[in-house]
Amino acid sequence: MYIVIAGLSDIGKNLAELLAKEGNEVMVIDRDPAKCTALAENSEIVAITGDAGQKSTLEEARVRNAYAFVAAAGDDSENLMICMIAKEMGVKRVISLVDEVEHVETFKQAGINLQVNPDVVAARHIYRLISQPYVKDFLSFERADIFEIEIEEGMKCVGRSVSELATPLGVKVLVVQRGERYLGDDKEIRPKDWLTLIVNREVAKRGTEFMDRWFAKG
Repeated sequence: MYIVIAGLSDIGKNLAELLAKEGNEVMVIDRDPAKCTALAENSEIVAITGDAGQKSTLEEARVRNAYAFVAAAGDDSENLMICMIAKEMGVKRVISLVDEVEHVETFKQAGINLQVNPDVVAARHIYRLISQPYVKDFLSFERADIFEIEIEEGMKCVGRSVSELATPLGVKVLVVQRGERYLGDDKEIRPKDWLTLIVNREVAKRGTEFMDRWFAKG
């Protein structure tokens, strides 16, 4: 995939490096020539020194050919302007960082429906580490959360099958993985398996109670 990222913030830089490691073609735009040079010299990423708020710069970055465009510039107003220009130029998948929660609705009204608030994401991860230590990773969406859980000795789910867990309405086990194999609902869950679970946001409390019942130890 060809991805264009506007802004070499810490998040923009880390995202560019992650995408490049996965074999994607990545183009980065930033006003700071030193940052662009350093990134280009230490990776396969192409970096353009320029203002992503200018159409000429986005044209140089071949933004019309991008699978996705990510705005990771300094502030919300700049990110919003850059995203709107990218959309006007025909980019279908436009994603933006949003620093202030109260600005989310403004982005939605402008047609930018894919936003990430780094502070909120970090807070949610810390919350999960504190309240649900059995959750090793999770993805949060507008209508649902997806949790990845490593099965350990002492969990009540050990020795049971997925069908025996009796998931409540709005909660569903998507898959249980053992090594490179995916297990059926009738297979016994064992330590070191990985279980992926989806919880509808409307029944978040019910989902937490279900997870605490089967995956919390002690």
